[in-house]
Amino acid sequence: MKVSVSIPEGDVEFLDAYARCHGIDSRSAALRRAIKLLRASELSQHYADAFAEWAQDGEEKVWDAVVGDGLGED
Repeated sequence: MKVSVSIPEGDVEFLDAYARCHGIDSRSAALRRAIKLLRASELSQHYADAFAEWAQDGEEKVWDAVVGDGLGED
């Protein structure tokens, strides 16, 4: 799908510099990478929220009771 966006010149310059620095072939590819990173940051927040909910619900204590599986920390 092809879309057109209007962004400030400074952002275009940054995008071009980022693409050059990271060996990305095009602005489109650089934008796809940016979208991937945005998705990852959203996912990270979802994991943090889920972990906080898990700990708040007392599930952390249940898990701690079975964590001793015999594997040592190296």
